[in-house]
Amino acid sequence: MINVLIVDDQELFRESLALILNVQPGLSVVGAAASGNEAIKLTRELMPDVILMDIRMPEINGIECIKIIKNSYRQIKIIVLTTFDDDEYIYEALKNGTDGFLLKGTSKGDLVKAIETVHNNGVSVDPDIVRKVFALFGKLEKTTPSSITDNNKELNIHALNKNEIKIIQLIGRGMSNKEMTKELNFTEGTVRNFISSSLKKLDLRDRTQLAIFALQSSLMLKDIE
Repeated sequence: MINVLIVDDQELFRESLALILNVQPGLSVVGAAASGNEAIKLTRELMPDVILMDIRMPEINGIECIKIIKNSYRQIKIIVLTTFDDDEYIYEALKNGTDGFLLKGTSKGDLVKAIETVHNNGVSVDPDIVRKVFALFGKLEKTTPSSITDNNKELNIHALNKNEIKIIQLIGRGMSNKEMTKELNFTEGTVRNFISSSLKKLDLRDRTQLAIFALQSSLMLKDIE
């Protein structure tokens, strides 16, 4: 069972999401929060598997919530649900460790699939946002010296072996560990080991930063035999 916490300042939206998700096999809404402070409090009390997070909320916004929650509970997956597909929110949400980014108008099927994907250690980004993410990271690469792909990390690419590069490429495509085992004919333990070694070599915090790195760097263009 995947336990879900809903965080949104609109009561009707919270209740509607809860009704939709509670009838889905394998999903259970364990709580709902109307503000950032309440979201942090309920996260500590309920320890959900996945949080559906609004961006614009009173007291503490969604970006700050992601930062606080991920600093303490890295294993909890967070999907940002918003009507505001602004470049700044996309970058800040991904930079601070969100595992998915969906528009509020997404279909029930896509929402359920996104929850299952991030729970299985994948990354889920709304198709309408993917193009903007690539454009944004391309722009940041040219204008932001402190981006995730700094010179040291680019040099560290040469320390990666071919299997680590394959894993990073598949993470950049949003694949979960389970999907990668089928793609590469590896065990899940082997996949986890390659992810851990890649994070260490590139000095990155988690798989979300690894996905950002894959998109920002030249790795997605490498042809590995």
